[in-house]
Amino acid sequence: MGVCPMQAEIEEGLCMPTILADHEVRKLLGTVIVNADEKRLNPNGIEIRLGSRVLFHSTDEEKELGPDTFLKVSPGETVTISSYETFHFTKEAIGKIFPGCDLMALVTPTTTMMREGIMQTTTKVDSGWYGNLNWGLRNSSVRDFILGYKEPIFKLTLFLLEGREIPEIPYGQRVGDRYQHTEGLARSARTIPASIPKSKIISSTVERIDPKKQLREAGYPFDHIGTELAELHGKFEVVSSDVALLKNTIAEQTNTLSGKVEQSQKTVLEKVESLFDRKFLNIAGGVIGVILMMYGGASFLQSHGITGTLLGWIALAAGLGCLVLVYILTKRKT
Repeated sequence: MGVCPMQAEIEEGLCMPTILADHEVRKLLGTVIVNADEKRLNPNGIEIRLGSRVLFHSTDEEKELGPDTFLKVSPGETVTISSYETFHFTKEAIGKIFPGCDLMALVTPTTTMMREGIMQTTTKVDSGWYGNLNWGLRNSSVRDFILGYKEPIFKLTLFLLEGREIPEIPYGQRVGDRYQHTEGLARSARTIPASIPKSKIISSTVERIDPKKQLREAGYPFDHIGTELAELHGKFEVVSSDVALLKNTIAEQTNTLSGKVEQSQKTVLEKVESLFDRKFLNIAGGVIGVILMMYGGASFLQSHGITGTLLGWIALAAGLGCLVLVYILTKRKT
């Protein structure tokens, strides 16, 4: 069992936090770091492996992993995952290895994940922490990202705290320490009022946001969608311009055609009226002429002594002859 080094410096408060090397981290396995794989030790820390719980932020689904299963993170998707290891950063557990000392750690991404286009968060483990670690990653590549259960994806760098470096109140003993004793995943404990007055909301001017720029900066697949939308918008503008031109052309042709139809209707009406007038005058003149001729003929016959039935038949024959003559005259082309 070891003791804190440089005791004199510790008592004076001059000692800086010590980064534990692999042989010191090994001492913590099984007590402070539970379920760890000794093969994952590196020069200044240990790799943390993917645990059993995952939260997909795009669908708010929480799912469980197990042996021989794999996690698929689609392009542009963000997930929160849990560690396979459990951490006991309590004074009781640490005191068994480093009496009178304390521990904190930094959780940092591995370069392997970075090389595959994975964006990861960096966080820390406070003194006093107990439970599984949760952290997030985002697939910024153009391909599906596959992780195996218990695959190492983060690094843990441990700092040995001594003297004045040891916090007065470790994690878990404050009112706001809401994630202590995490098993698997712990959802965000942040709360806001259910109803907030609009006057209390401070935000950017949405109207000034360039949607295309915002999509490009959001990463895959949103940048690809933004590019496609920009191209589609350009094509839509061309189509809109063509449709507007066609609409104007149709309107002009419609107006022209309407004018011609109105002119044709006016011309036809004028011809019909003229023809009707001529026909009417011809018929009226013919009828009057027939009446006068019949009257004149009857007077002539009476003056020569022809009266009675014979005069009637002669008048009838003359009337019919005049009507036939009028009909023939009205059917002639004008």
